Amino acid sequence: MSAGLRRTAGGFRAPGTLLTAVLLLALALAAGEWGRDVLTPTAAESPRVAQRTDGAVSEPIRIVQANIKSGMANSRTREDVNAVYRRAPDFVTFNEVTYRPDSMLLRDGYALFRTPGAYKGETPVAWNTARWTLIGSGTHLISNRKRPAGTSGFELGIRYANWITVQSASGQTVSVVSTHFSPEGGYTAGITAPSLRRLGLLVAGLRAAGPVLVGGDLNANYKNASDYPRSTMKEAGLTPTYDVMGAALATGVYRNATIDYILLGAAEQFQVLKQWVQDINSDHRLLFADVAMVGAGAVAFSPGVVTNDPVDAPNTVAVLVRRILNKAPAGATVHVITRRIDGSALLTAIEQARARGVNVQVMTRTKAYRASAAERRLIRVLGTRTSGRSWILRVSGATWDRWQLPTASVLASASGGATALRTDINRPLVPASARVATRARIQIGKTAYDALWSRKQRASGWKP
Repeated sequence: MSAGLRRTAGGFRAPGTLLTAVLLLALALAAGEWGRDVLTPTAAESPRVAQRTDGAVSEPIRIVQANIKSGMANSRTREDVNAVYRRAPDFVTFNEVTYRPDSMLLRDGYALFRTPGAYKGETPVAWNTARWTLIGSGTHLISNRKRPAGTSGFELGIRYANWITVQSASGQTVSVVSTHFSPEGGYTAGITAPSLRRLGLLVAGLRAAGPVLVGGDLNANYKNASDYPRSTMKEAGLTPTYDVMGAALATGVYRNATIDYILLGAAEQFQVLKQWVQDINSDHRLLFADVAMVGAGAVAFSPGVVTNDPVDAPNTVAVLVRRILNKAPAGATVHVITRRIDGSALLTAIEQARARGVNVQVMTRTKAYRASAAERRLIRVLGTRTSGRSWILRVSGATWDRWQLPTASVLASASGGATALRTDINRPLVPASARVATRARIQIGKTAYDALWSRKQRASGWKP
């Protein structure tokens, strides 16, 4: 019953153990008035989990868990969906949307994954395509408890989770799971704990690729000690944002129960910056959380392959190059090697890096006696003296070939928490490269960095 990770041009490989999928990042659907933000928390029933504050920290990530009541009129559903997207989330985990078409759940700039079907299609995940590129997805069984023989009706005990693994333009990888547990009662009594264990197995497998977030309606009241499976949650390696913030929020309209969750696949990999709920038409409130990855997962760049999509995400590689420049600290050196260079956004990023105190050295391959407009712009900012810390140098094709320089590459002594960063690109750093398939390979470490750095230095006339 398992759909493995889909291998893509990004080079992602499926984790070794992938048993289940689960929904904890559900997103709300709304198209009208926002409704009322509910910000007053209820005290959590457990000691607050300490947040990690050391190491690198990523940019904020916003996730929304949205249980959109099944059977509502289309107009009310659209209002709820609009409310979700109005807050510009990175990720949305939906529940109870089996019979809502993807077109009703999406807005411009977002994509959605789910496996179609009465049970598998109930918990899709949506993501912001401007920030994240899909590299894997799947659907996994959470529970499979059938109705007693001789009875008929909806199978409450059959539940699936849909999940995605995505990568940012700078190489950060995160997985997001959407799930919806069966309520307990009658033939589904005792179903929560085994469902949570299966979710934990899925998350453990996905964790091999990077940090994991889960969103979903667990149908277990966090504020009721007899209802909430705290020990099983801990065994599964999952931490609700409520534990981190020290406050539970009323997500269910009925009795103000806390039954919707955003779970951290490992608490030590995240900081929770903020959480809040909001009233919509559904009988569940939207649950929002702003989180940030910390430690190794937060390093802005990680080894791997990043590709663009000329139609849906043409600027993925271009954004990666600019982010390397933007995240380089003062005193670092960024070497930009490219057969040709152009594009206002890239040139501006180079100028801004230089203004921050970053040393920038640009090398291009010349075919003409006269420098291009882009090269002349950089000459004014960087100069041409290769004895300095910043410069631009135009070299001949013979020199380029002699030292086996790549079509394009960016070397950064430090950027985004990484040191000795090398990014090789199969097309020149010009706007036209966004219109065709372009691939960037990220490597981190002195061996790869120094191998190209020494050739680039020799091409510039440097002698060891």
